[in-house]
Amino acid sequence: MDNRARPFLDDRQAANALAATVPAFRDGPWEILSCRVAQTRRRISRRLLREGGLWLAAVWQLEVRDNASGDRGEQWLYGRFYQGRPPVTEWAHEAASACSIPRFGRPVEWLPEDGLVLWALPNDPVMSALGAFLDPQALAAHLPPPLTPDAGTGVSAQVIRHEPEEHCTARFRVIRDGRAFAFYGKCYADGRWRDARDGLDVLWRQSERDPFAFAVGRPLGVSAGLGALWQAEVQGMPLATELAGRHGGQLIERLADALFRFQQAGPRQGRLETQAESVGLAGKWRKKLVLADASLADAADSVVSLLSAPPLRASADVPVHGDFHVDQMLWTGERIALFDYDNFAIGSPVRDLADCISQLLCRKDDGDWPARAASLLSAYRSLAGDAFDAADFEWHLRLMLMRKAYSFMVRARAGWRGDSARALGLARTGSRALPPNSFETTA
Repeated sequence: MDNRARPFLDDRQAANALAATVPAFRDGPWEILSCRVAQTRRRISRRLLREGGLWLAAVWQLEVRDNASGDRGEQWLYGRFYQGRPPVTEWAHEAASACSIPRFGRPVEWLPEDGLVLWALPNDPVMSALGAFLDPQALAAHLPPPLTPDAGTGVSAQVIRHEPEEHCTARFRVIRDGRAFAFYGKCYADGRWRDARDGLDVLWRQSERDPFAFAVGRPLGVSAGLGALWQAEVQGMPLATELAGRHGGQLIERLADALFRFQQAGPRQGRLETQAESVGLAGKWRKKLVLADASLADAADSVVSLLSAPPLRASADVPVHGDFHVDQMLWTGERIALFDYDNFAIGSPVRDLADCISQLLCRKDDGDWPARAASLLSAYRSLAGDAFDAADFEWHLRLMLMRKAYSFMVRARAGWRGDSARALGLARTGSRALPPNSFETTA
């Protein structure tokens, strides 16, 4: 299965693999000009390995040309690879909901020889509202009054991110009062839009009161019928790019300060994940890592052993973002803008800090990321003072690095085994992976 799916998961080979395999592009008038593998996600369990079933899912962002009309544009595809006997009944039931005609290709295709089912956006096995969310004419009826376009004009949509069967984010443009106006929308498969709305509202109010808090795009309302949340556009540069530059040291201090302020006045919502639950999750990650590659067993076992006895923690629980890393942020030139409001929780003050540092330690792009991680820790410690719990941070850093190892396996991109092994090695090392003096506070 690895060999069969591998060409579809490589940006350099995916366009040719899809063009040679998918009838709509192989035999039809549509030509794939370029392809980006936007998402990959593996499912693995003993039952799936024993019985066959869904093995891997992927999302492709295509640039397509219609050779009959000359029209060209973007098309997103969601594919699910199966191994063993395909679940034909399940597929047939889901296919009945594929009722939106995509710009290019066919709504859904079943390729039994390749064990592949393909859905063309706005079709999705679960999110039936995407048909209206991404359709300019249908969407206009759902938009809040402040976003309604001028008479005689329409709405244009550009997909930014699609997490199949969960949510989809898009950038929209309308003409309002004679001027172009851009905003973002996020459509959910379930009721999580309510929590995201409430969390965004708290963050917006904090950003209005506190000029050093995280900036967020102004809330623009919701469309309950679509399960969609609307938000004003925030312009800026990717924070990761700025952190790698010459002003990265100052921005790291701004990041630590904004995180500390978020913990003082951010949204107190979501559930509290106990340490016992976290230990249980680490055990599940270990099982799946070893199912995917038995050679990871020794490293994973040693990390689980280190996590098995969480330290007693005296610090009070605080708001937790839940997916706190620099790729969720922009630098506006004045403030750090924060995105993604789906995973708010209540927990340890060092949870988000450890999450961000684990992400920095595992980055492979240009930048002295270990040094930046050390600076972030030092700056945060300076703000927290005596309330900083070093043992709690050490434990959460190992937990977050274990989660990174699991995440590399789930994404199943080229080189994932080496990435997972490196993350496990960092987890065993813990805070000693950071440059010396990381636990010294800034002046």
